[in-house]
Amino acid sequence: MEVDQPLAAPSALPTFKTTISKQPFYYFSIELLSTSTLTLSPVQYFGYIQFVLRQWLGDVGAGMSVDVLDIRAREATIRVPFNKYKQVWQAMTLIPFKLPDGANARLQVLRGSAFAMGLTAGSRQAFL
Repeated sequence: MEVDQPLAAPSALPTFKTTISKQPFYYFSIELLSTSTLTLSPVQYFGYIQFVLRQWLGDVGAGMSVDVLDIRAREATIRVPFNKYKQVWQAMTLIPFKLPDGANARLQVLRGSAFAMGLTAGSRQAFL
């Protein structure tokens, strides 16, 4: 005669672990600040980004991979290597330059995020 074995107590409910891996890129939304009404082409805008990186970081900054993903009037979205984003942020904040018409200008970081989606809406914007 067989004896029924009691059922083992059910194990704890399955748990799920979410891991956000290290991101390869960092995304910035930047704006060109100037009193000039001059309209820059995408090539000129990219040139000024490279200029401020070269001024702040030298040849290392000039050779840094910067991808311009979108340009809208005076605002742009760029992508840089994640391990270099602090240096890029510093350069964008600190280095002024002159536009072709002689007006002073600088780049301002509006937002930064490790995820491109993080630039679409800031946490401080009111949605009505």
